[in-house]
Amino acid sequence: MNNSTLFSLTRRSSFLWKATLALIFGFFALGTVLSWLNPNPGISYHDIFESPDYYETGDENPDLINYSILNDKLIQALNGPDPFENKLIDLEVLLSFSAFGKTITLPEAAEVPNLSASEYAVATAYAEAKRITLDETKAATEATAQLLQPLLLLAESQPPVPYANYALALHYQNESKYMLAIAAVQSELAISQIDVAKELLIYLYFHQEDYERIEQLQTDPEYAPFIDSALLQDIALERMDWPALFTTLIPAAYANAQASMVFLALLTGIIWSAFLIRLNDAPAHLNFLLKLAIPALILGALSAHLTILVIFLQEHQLGLTEGDTLITQVIYCVAGIGMREELLKLLCFVPLLPFVLKRNDDRVTFIVASLVGLGFAVEENLNYFEMSQGISTLGRFVTANFLHLSLTGLCGLALTRAVKHGGYYINQVVNTVGLAIIAHGAYDAFIIVPELVEYGMLTSIVFILIVYRYFAEARALRRTWSSPFSMTAQLTFSLVTIIGTSFIIVAWSSGAMLGLITIASEVISVGVLLVLFYREIPEAIH
Repeated sequence: MNNSTLFSLTRRSSFLWKATLALIFGFFALGTVLSWLNPNPGISYHDIFESPDYYETGDENPDLINYSILNDKLIQALNGPDPFENKLIDLEVLLSFSAFGKTITLPEAAEVPNLSASEYAVATAYAEAKRITLDETKAATEATAQLLQPLLLLAESQPPVPYANYALALHYQNESKYMLAIAAVQSELAISQIDVAKELLIYLYFHQEDYERIEQLQTDPEYAPFIDSALLQDIALERMDWPALFTTLIPAAYANAQASMVFLALLTGIIWSAFLIRLNDAPAHLNFLLKLAIPALILGALSAHLTILVIFLQEHQLGLTEGDTLITQVIYCVAGIGMREELLKLLCFVPLLPFVLKRNDDRVTFIVASLVGLGFAVEENLNYFEMSQGISTLGRFVTANFLHLSLTGLCGLALTRAVKHGGYYINQVVNTVGLAIIAHGAYDAFIIVPELVEYGMLTSIVFILIVYRYFAEARALRRTWSSPFSMTAQLTFSLVTIIGTSFIIVAWSSGAMLGLITIASEVISVGVLLVLFYREIPEAIH
């Protein structure tokens, strides 16, 4: 295929639609097949609720619970291949839905043949004890003791029934009775060295602020694997131990990272990096940009870690938090979130200034600075993807990723011009950085400040203004838009790749139908913004 044919084809709407549908079908087919092949899909809250809007509305209406699916999940969890201690955790999660109204009972022993008689007895007793924390009508001492009695009998028998003390520890932990929980888990460890009991003991010591005991266990090879850098960072934060905070900063960020979420974060970074580098229309700059791309992304990721240190200083050392009033929360969003993130990203762009100044081309500066902002976004994405299990990938790809890369691109360009020319450009860099901080703060304020959440549409307006400003600068810097492979086609295939990969990950873990529902809702929620991107690319699509 020659350049002329490629130029025509990638600017033809019929080709883009057909290719998009073919790719979507391919991703859907692959995700569906993989969901069938997964022998042990995880328990998902989403498919237990009949309304897909549950997490958006936060409506804890018991009428939304699909109890038929819930009972099926209960049998699936207890009858699955996981160790029994993991089944107790699944049981705890599923029984928590009793808090919404209808009491959930365990299946008959015949329905869960994979459980031994003693395991079924522990599960039944634990389910009975669980009613204490979920049903407030059982608050009376006599009723509470009666509900807990079966589990206590199993735990105190001679010898204790395996897992009974572990289940009792889980129960006491849920009631915040940490000393009783510690005693119970120690009793379990006296008869069985199960890993989850060791993890629970360390967790309980942390909540009791018994950090010395944790440090002692860190020297024990049986317990050391369960004391990760994230826990050590939490302890250091409680003590405001700055040397420990520095040494745990980066390891803690990846302590519990899932490979699939790391892959998603890197994929979004690669796709946006390719788009940014293609904003350059001068072949002479390509090798230079490729050489600076990785350092720029790494420096951007570093700025995300430096932001964590500043948060430790501002919020934990100095007590500068968002407060309880509208004014203090808005100030926090602007002078806290917006200022620290934009200034730190710009600071991490500074080491690249000598290189872009030597190149002496605003297009190069704009793209390199944008890559620094993108590096911050990619690093930040990992945490958000972990929390949403990949569901938020498209939303953050379109919004947060572009917010960070665009603001840093504009600020980096203004700073470079000020260093190069001085005079008028010094005022320009002050204005640009100031507006970036305000825009970033306003964007966050309409998302996280309770009194402003109902005006959340204004977040989209702020974002749209940023998009207009960024692409106005891009169009002014890029002299031609006549690449053989259109930027529109690249954006289209990039979006489909993000959507399809997210669907595959969600489908594998929770089923194809849930993946389809959640990813479709993400597409709809950012649909208007996607149209905006297409409008801003000055290519004729026919």
